[in-house]
Amino acid sequence: MELVKHKDKLKMVNISDITVDSRYREDLGDIEGLMASIAEKGVIQPITLSSDLKLLAGCRRYTSSKNLGLKQIPALIRDIEGEVDEREIELFENIHRKSFTWQEEANLVAEIDRLYKSKNPEWSGRKTAELLDKGKSNVNRSLKLASAIEAIPELKDCKTADEALKSIQKLEREAIVQELSRRQAASVSNTSLPASQGGMDAGVRSALKVADANYVICDVFKGLAGMRDHSNIDFIECDPPYGIDLNEQKSGDSAASYKEVSRMEYPAFLKKLANELYRVAGKDCWMVFWFGPTWHSEVIKALRDANWLVDDIPAIWSKGQGQTKQPEINLARTYEPFFVCRKGNPTLVHRGVGNVFSNSPCPTSGDDAKYHPTQRPITLISMLFRIFIAGAGHVLVPFAGSGATLRAAYKEGHQVLGFDLDDQYKPKFLLKVEEDTRELMKKEAKQK
Repeated sequence: MELVKHKDKLKMVNISDITVDSRYREDLGDIEGLMASIAEKGVIQPITLSSDLKLLAGCRRYTSSKNLGLKQIPALIRDIEGEVDEREIELFENIHRKSFTWQEEANLVAEIDRLYKSKNPEWSGRKTAELLDKGKSNVNRSLKLASAIEAIPELKDCKTADEALKSIQKLEREAIVQELSRRQAASVSNTSLPASQGGMDAGVRSALKVADANYVICDVFKGLAGMRDHSNIDFIECDPPYGIDLNEQKSGDSAASYKEVSRMEYPAFLKKLANELYRVAGKDCWMVFWFGPTWHSEVIKALRDANWLVDDIPAIWSKGQGQTKQPEINLARTYEPFFVCRKGNPTLVHRGVGNVFSNSPCPTSGDDAKYHPTQRPITLISMLFRIFIAGAGHVLVPFAGSGATLRAAYKEGHQVLGFDLDDQYKPKFLLKVEEDTRELMKKEAKQK
């Protein structure tokens, strides 16, 4: 293929001599911002003209310069061969113009900010925003990203700036939890410092010691193996892995850390789990068993093969809201099912209760925001406790996760034991237990 060589010439051209025909770019974007930039810095990139001074590329620069009343503009003069060549130039100018990556833009904004601050100690991010004709929040975001990239080079691998910011926010939250957990552990061990001087109240300290012992970090089967047959367990709340790719169902970075069971191993996992739970359950025991509808048949078979008495009709948690990653073909998932199972002859505390439980999911932001991908609201778990457990009972949570079921058990006056393979959620659980305990103590103090 013969390489076509264009004889381009760069020169200053009188704006009044330029002709503009119809163009395919109609939206000129932020002309005001570009005008401000040209007024301060001039036209940095030349426009492209044909040999008879017809505008081929650079309509925004041309329009901004004309609106500013400039007399001349730098232009690249190119010989063209017919309208096809003319339209190709316009197309290539726009679709092949490579924008900065988010990493490049962040680093460039940060460098401009640094250079101006080195010349003027009173220079601020607000002035950088004005200089670049960007919003102050956009500049602050770029500065934060550039600083984070320097400290954590792995952030460069994020595909977008939003993805990087989410990673930064997650790291910040984890750092805060670690620091609060460190302080909590120090307060628990320091029994000499009174509460009036920043120490921990004995009641809070006692609650935390119990909670720490109740949330056991270990594989569920190892934990169950250490329990005796036909123990004193009155109620089991089992929320096992669903044998699916959670990232296909849920959005957010929390799902990425969730430890799932592969589809190939899932039937054997269900069989072993159902048998072990039946073995350790009390003589008369209820169990709520959450499951993914994909495995409905396999779940109910595994439970019945293990001798659990299972209601044919699953109960439903109606969340009132949901999500799907394929909204163009799937309805949002607004409920989750669970089987109600029995060992022996337990009876319901509240009879005739419906099998649909309406309860809003945990919020995704704020002080009570969820910190585990499958976290359930305490109000929902408490509702189940009141239906299935009479008096003070013994609760088993094979997959403790966020610890929400343990917290609900404490609030309802039950003894509880939970296992979890992942240790990343226990610190947040203990911090929440401290909050719950302090809130309870305040209420009790007001009632006296």
